[in-house]
Amino acid sequence: MKIIEKYGKSFDNKAILRTPEWIENQSENARIKAKKFIKEEKEALNACPMCESANVVEFTRIYEFIYKECQNCENLFLANPLKDLQKLYTNDGSESSFECYLNDEIFHKRLEFIARPKVAFIDEVARKYQQTKLWLDIGSGGGENLYAAKDLCYEVRGFESDYKALKFSNEKLKGDYVKEGFLDIQNCNKELLESIRESNVITFFNVLEHLDNPRQTLEFFTQNMAKDALLVIEVPRHPSLSSYANAQASNRVYRHLIPPFHLNIFSEKSLEIAYTSCSRGGGLKLVGKWVYGQGFMDIIHAFEGFDKNQSLYEKISLVSNQVQKILDENGLGDFLLLVLQKI
Repeated sequence: MKIIEKYGKSFDNKAILRTPEWIENQSENARIKAKKFIKEEKEALNACPMCESANVVEFTRIYEFIYKECQNCENLFLANPLKDLQKLYTNDGSESSFECYLNDEIFHKRLEFIARPKVAFIDEVARKYQQTKLWLDIGSGGGENLYAAKDLCYEVRGFESDYKALKFSNEKLKGDYVKEGFLDIQNCNKELLESIRESNVITFFNVLEHLDNPRQTLEFFTQNMAKDALLVIEVPRHPSLSSYANAQASNRVYRHLIPPFHLNIFSEKSLEIAYTSCSRGGGLKLVGKWVYGQGFMDIIHAFEGFDKNQSLYEKISLVSNQVQKILDENGLGDFLLLVLQKI
């Protein structure tokens, strides 16, 4: 069956309250977070974690963190990640990593402008392959994706390690749909493992880039998913205009290359190497792909005082979707959504 492909995704910063002030604040927060971990003990990676090639070159430095580019598969990877990655995500539970998303106004805006389009695309692919409808979202955040899937009559389950986000999403979903937990492929939570084995659609959005074992994680899913089930991953993509913008304005990064949190910025080739090598348990094949991004606006935001001429900034913003779609269609989108089917 032919792969379903899509390029370009309408985006409106203003609609989801991403004002110039919000962008400036996020850039400053990214700087503060990176500086906080600069003195932590680090690894020294000299080979690509996706294809294992040692033919790599430095791509950029962001607050003393080094991203290298693999010349074999084009994967970007953090060459000096923290040895103890748990330090990045440990807190006392009083605050949430999703804090800025846990309010009604933002939830409904993200639901309409971000979650519903993605869930609709996945549903379009799923209807070609699935009869039953159990949707599992691992790392479900504020619950927008589950809410959109539930509206399409899927039975939904979620797992989230952030307690405040979990509580918020269950309030929105009006039930105990999301459980506390995270994916540990070495010692997987029994309830989560059972859900993986039962689900027809498994979404794993914006998580793989945070893991030091992306290939092993894809292998884990292959071994434990039901035959014909779909695994959907969303990851930052390279090569892209956003990668270039971040490299050229490394002191103004607020998305995409975010050290020390984003360990890999995946190329399509690197992911293909990973999922086609998952032979145990049946393997994975590509059935759907959507490439999109925000690189055009990332270039604009790279300039200090980008919004000083508010009228000009508004005019540039109005044409961003048309320009971005051209970039996406020509291999420069910075987000990649893949739908993979268990063979």
